[in-house]
Amino acid sequence: MATHPEERLQAVLAQLPPHAQTEVLDFAEFLAQRQGKTPPQATCLSEVEHARIVAVLDAVAALSQEGGLPVSNRDHDVYLQAGTCREG
Repeated sequence: MATHPEERLQAVLAQLPPHAQTEVLDFAEFLAQRQGKTPPQATCLSEVEHARIVAVLDAVAALSQEGGLPVSNRDHDVYLQAGTCREG
C-alpha cells in the first residue's frame, strides 16, 4: 500500500535530530511562502551601471587569460607510482 507524501515526510522527520527537523520545516515554510509570491520584476540598469558591470566582468576574464609558468606534476606522479625517492 502506497503512503501519502505527508506520511513519508513525517517518518523521515522523526528519524532526524531536533535541530535538523527545525531546519527542514523552516525550509518547507520558506518554499511555501515563495510559491505564493509573484516573481520579482526585472530591474533596468542605467547605461553607466551596465558599462561598469561589463568592465568588471572584462577585468575578471582578463585575469583568467594571463599566462603563468607552466605547471607539471609529472615528476611527482612518477615518484608516487615508482615508490622510490628521487633526489633533487
